[in-house]
Amino acid sequence: MYYISVYAYTVIMATKTISIREEVYDVLKSLKRENESFSDVIGKLTKKRKSNLREYFGVLKDSKVLNEIEEDTRKIRAAARQRV
Repeated sequence: MYYISVYAYTVIMATKTISIREEVYDVLKSLKRENESFSDVIGKLTKKRKSNLREYFGVLKDSKVLNEIEEDTRKIRAAARQRV
């Protein structure tokens, strides 16, 4: 006499339905690779990424904003010297 045991292992994943605009769907679809789900794409987009300050080096070069910052810095330093 033989006994056969069968074990069924089922992974139940919760799903949620969300509404998104058509243009958002198109962007997600364009980012989605063949073997990825939309959840994978959204997961990658929402991960916190450490910023590398080197990425921003030189971004203000030849910028009006940089000139304004430099001028404000000069004014603040001059005012500080007058208080001393």
